[in-house]
Amino acid sequence: MKARIAVLFAVVAGTSVFAATALAAPAAPSAASAGNCVVVASSNKNFSTLVSLVKQAGLVKTLSGKGPFTIMAPTNAAFAKLKATAPDTFKAVTTDKALLTKVLTYHVIPGKVPATAAIAVAKKNGSVKTVQGEKIALSLKGASLFLNVNAKVIAPNVACSNGIIHGINNVLVPPSVS
Repeated sequence: MKARIAVLFAVVAGTSVFAATALAAPAAPSAASAGNCVVVASSNKNFSTLVSLVKQAGLVKTLSGKGPFTIMAPTNAAFAKLKATAPDTFKAVTTDKALLTKVLTYHVIPGKVPATAAIAVAKKNGSVKTVQGEKIALSLKGASLFLNVNAKVIAPNVACSNGIIHGINNVLVPPSVS
């Protein structure tokens, strides 16, 4: 279960193609000088809801582990959008620890997947398996990388000492939950 949680924070990395829409990310010249995924996410105010939910699910220790992880990290705005458009889903996820863990680990990919690798998979309309066990479909719309059709990578390749984070604009819900 800890391994599944660790992969939750893994995020598909982006390339310079996404620089125009990237969120402000903490300066991280190299993964070696950056903190682990939890530290890096905690240092960015755009991920405070995600960090809070990771703590609530008891995944901090796992996602602070060796990795590497790729975390598709929903921004605060992504969680607000879920709460506004699907309040019952938001409430269910945030009040049921097992369901929260399932949703969060669906955002984590084992290994380090930089944006260039994710884009290569997307060009073939491929998918990646998450720590939770289900797959995320990758696709391109113009120069933008999308996950499961509607979650756009908006802050790619945020370096962490134990992986990489890709900020996304929607919360991903595993097919088995939706």
